Amino acid sequence: MKRALMFLLFISMLAPAEELKDRQPPVPSVVIHVATALDHLTVLEFGEPVTMAAAGSQAFEIERHEDKVFIKPLKSGASTDLFVWTATRRFAYELDSPGEVKDMNFALDNPAPSPKPVPDMQPQMEGVADMMLTRAFLGAERIDGSNIKDTKGRMNVRIEQVFQSGTTLYIHYTVRNLTGKPYRIATPAISELSVSRSSISIASLAHAQLNEQAVRKLGKSSERALTVAHSEVKTADLQPGEESQGIVAIRMRASASTILKMSFGPEGKHPVEAVWVF
Repeated sequence: MKRALMFLLFISMLAPAEELKDRQPPVPSVVIHVATALDHLTVLEFGEPVTMAAAGSQAFEIERHEDKVFIKPLKSGASTDLFVWTATRRFAYELDSPGEVKDMNFALDNPAPSPKPVPDMQPQMEGVADMMLTRAFLGAERIDGSNIKDTKGRMNVRIEQVFQSGTTLYIHYTVRNLTGKPYRIATPAISELSVSRSSISIASLAHAQLNEQAVRKLGKSSERALTVAHSEVKTADLQPGEESQGIVAIRMRASASTILKMSFGPEGKHPVEAVWVF
């Protein structure tokens, strides 16, 4: 059961999640009226750097500096609009014609916007994980290894189960060290075997790992190397008597009676490999 859970959890982590986009309607512009007076400055403060300011008339002197915009009317009887851009926002103002000093705006504060709250993605990600785990549970195929006997003094490989997605084949395996020396599990090589004349029915071996005798009965075969897209192993360094498990992902769409071979680095003169039929 633990092996199956590791296999399914691994697949759920590799599976792509849907991109979630937060779309919000634009905030409508609000025009702010600014009362001015001749020979006096009005200051607009924004709490963040001002990138540009533009007025519709030269009857007002407009200057910007860091997070401030300074407004000075130059003649009476004139009014205009003013746009100010900061790093994150745009502001629209109507500069009223100069009036009495007692009625003017000396300073207007426009505080920097509060940081947008980061949306909680946990429920969406949990939903994606639930969906992928469900698909993996329903779609995983167990590989029959009842004909495979552990051999003392050798490294033993078993194919536990496989899961076929739209473009990728995930292979769950275990490696047991029954030698007297440490062994390091490297990324395995995966190949597809093609046989022309076989003394046994390939279809009858579906979802089964083949022992050495069954492999010999396949007859002569050619191998086509497959590209390993991803590989994970629980524990790479095995001491004598220890066992570990791993996952290999290859980009292929396996069909019925596909013969696959997994090969690790040899242990002494002995190959470390497994052959099975999808």
